[in-house]
Amino acid sequence: MSDIRVLYVEDDLETREELQSILELYVAELYTAKNGKEGLAFYKQYKPDIVVTDIQMPEMNGLSMAADIKIINPEQKIVVLSAYNDVEYLFRALELEIQHYITKPISVERLLNKLSEITGQMNLAREAEQNRKLLEQYKLLVDEKAIVVKVDLNGNITYVNQHFCELSGYSENELLGRHYLFGFEDAGQQDILDDLKQTVMEARKWKGLLKKKTKAGGIYVVDASVIAVADPDNEVEEFVALMVDMTEVYEKFERLALNLKQDLSEQKHYLREYERALEVGTSLCVIDTDGKIISANRNFSATLDYKVDELIGQSLWDLVQDCTDFKERILKKVGEQGFSSRIMKITGKGGLLRTLSTVIVGIHNQQGDIHSLMSLSHDISEAIQLNEDIIENQKDLIYVLGEVVENRSQETGSHIKRVALISEFLALKYGLSEEYAAMIKVASPLHDIGKIGIPDNILNKPDKLSDSEFQIMKKHADLGFQLLNKLDKPLIKMAATIAHEHHEKYNGSGYPAGLVGEHIAIEARIVSLVDVFDALSTRRIYKESWPDQEIIRYLIQNKGSQFDPELVDLFLENFDEILHIRDQFKEL
Repeated sequence: MSDIRVLYVEDDLETREELQSILELYVAELYTAKNGKEGLAFYKQYKPDIVVTDIQMPEMNGLSMAADIKIINPEQKIVVLSAYNDVEYLFRALELEIQHYITKPISVERLLNKLSEITGQMNLAREAEQNRKLLEQYKLLVDEKAIVVKVDLNGNITYVNQHFCELSGYSENELLGRHYLFGFEDAGQQDILDDLKQTVMEARKWKGLLKKKTKAGGIYVVDASVIAVADPDNEVEEFVALMVDMTEVYEKFERLALNLKQDLSEQKHYLREYERALEVGTSLCVIDTDGKIISANRNFSATLDYKVDELIGQSLWDLVQDCTDFKERILKKVGEQGFSSRIMKITGKGGLLRTLSTVIVGIHNQQGDIHSLMSLSHDISEAIQLNEDIIENQKDLIYVLGEVVENRSQETGSHIKRVALISEFLALKYGLSEEYAAMIKVASPLHDIGKIGIPDNILNKPDKLSDSEFQIMKKHADLGFQLLNKLDKPLIKMAATIAHEHHEKYNGSGYPAGLVGEHIAIEARIVSLVDVFDALSTRRIYKESWPDQEIIRYLIQNKGSQFDPELVDLFLENFDEILHIRDQFKEL
């Protein structure tokens, strides 16, 4: 943090002076203000990297100051110092998209850690921006050096660069709007074109040789890589082809094959196999079917901080983290579809951990058997780290709000920990991805956030609620959804869904919407079951805890009516492990 500048706004003199004396030791510049009005003036004058502010202050409170700062710089990093009774201010902070919170009394260690974390995020963001600019330069370089064509979903040409015009003999105006089949040499091309169309839609990429006619009637040959470009919803938007003029090489190849009287079918077979596998600028290694590394290029070895010679002979499977049945799953997928695409966590030299986006391609012999495997990878470690930091910011917000709900409803932190951990466990058993299950764990603590709008006399009533009181209590599902659904953040959106639907019942008799079966989101079905289980397992102000066997009978009786029957079966099949999780966080 030695290079960052911090603005600290606090009206309490003793607190301000104490933190000022500490922060000055760690940051490059520290500016202190006693209220929001003074803090805003300092912000305009000094443009600090990070703003740390109390909420309730005279003249102008911290959130009003933050709102004015966000108008000046929407990306400004702001840390809010809040107490548990500042709930309404927390939701105002949500609307301002403030992602960093520290509850009072302030822990100096936690504040320093938060400032260090934000500094790291800012550095990653700067690196990401530098990479974006570098990518733009790479795009310009590709357009300058390669032959480029874009095609829309109807097969019509939407863009060509000057190199393509020069090679084909057509002008840009003559090519735009024409179908991509325009100008193809017919002889022997139909099978290739059919394979291109099918493969690029299924595998999102295709590579091979294409033969086309020039405007003057001549023939030219290009080595083409066709990529399907997808939108954020993974729907294909267009296709981009990068081509290299192979006319001279192709003509020499044909003459050589003719002179040597070689079997062209064998030549074309291996040519297609290696053309399908090779990608320019990619980290590449070749392994045998047992996983032993046969060869590797410099990009791959440099990614793992090895020399090429040090990798030869090592087992790729041994370098991959969390690789239970990895070899078998890879070989099965490659055998079924020719390739396997996955994200791999791999250990480099000295324990260096990298995350690679990898395609493993099968290289076949003429008999169709897999001879070896080629791994083509891109290092996405920094992108993964940046995404995890963004998710961590949302986690901090959720846990702060979860603590507010606990204090409001007099429930313990152990309850939300148990619900979170058991929900994640059950989601994995259901077959959801690790990432989705982790999101459920983080979002589940807000399932009862709507209870902050329920009166204390109803929320903490030790006796059974009357009908009218229960109708008021039921409103917490809608209140929770309304509070959370304002923010377009993945974790908050999931938390809004859980808060809204965790009292729905599988047979449609639940509230607030009477949803039936799988119309209830899977995350809400999971949290609903786990929440009821934990409520029955523990003592509440209105009841004693139930014995485990009695809970099992209750779950079986309500299977298919209140709860998803498949989830109940999974729950009971793994009951001992669930009890172990519960007992780890059981109140004394």
